Amino acid sequence: MFLRVPILLLVLSCGVIWRLDAQMSEHRYVNWFTYFAQYRLSRHWGIHTDLQFRTDERVYRTNQSLVRVGLQYLLSPATNLTVGYALIGNYGANGYYGEHRLWQQYLHTERWSSGHSMTHRLRLEERWVAYTNGREGWREGFRFRYFNRTLFNLSKKASAHAKPYLALQNELFLNGASRDINPNLFDQNRLLVAIGVLHNGHTRLELGYMNQYLNPPGNTDIVNHIAHLSVLQTLDFAASEH
Repeated sequence: MFLRVPILLLVLSCGVIWRLDAQMSEHRYVNWFTYFAQYRLSRHWGIHTDLQFRTDERVYRTNQSLVRVGLQYLLSPATNLTVGYALIGNYGANGYYGEHRLWQQYLHTERWSSGHSMTHRLRLEERWVAYTNGREGWREGFRFRYFNRTLFNLSKKASAHAKPYLALQNELFLNGASRDINPNLFDQNRLLVAIGVLHNGHTRLELGYMNQYLNPPGNTDIVNHIAHLSVLQTLDFAASEH
């Protein structure tokens, strides 16, 4: 059952991408640099933060920047609830325009003795996106996201300080009441395959390929082929108090 879920998600995601790719689409090659962190402050409280920079193929121009922070309530070591705020900067042919988001999420991680794990995340975003071309005001809407991430342990040594693993990840985005932003129900899909190393049980370094299929307003969809470099940390500051 453990293997069936990520494989099923991979097949369904590829099916969606291939089906949509039969339509008119534009292919782009870009780079994403990301930092994700979970800071545990006490038994039940923590902070989420992530920083992202998304650049063009030559890493010459920033296409998008993102800062996201959140306050977590830890129901258990495997389950948490988070509320937060995100600020997004977009840089394109029409100049710069910003976006503000409020977001709420539920996250649960299942772990197995073999070192494998699977994370499910449900996130709701309330969005305020600025108009482009100098127009005043904001476009409003919300978006629902489902994220599944499965880690396959590739290390046979339980005590290894650096443990290699394979990450298989998919996230589906659906719009709601967002006609001014994107009238399409299906917003985008992100499929990631990455190789990573877990260092000392708290810091991960990952390098992988992400296929991002965007379904914006209009007749042309966008396929981003992404070189994806990530640093992920889970730091327990509460443990240092004992």
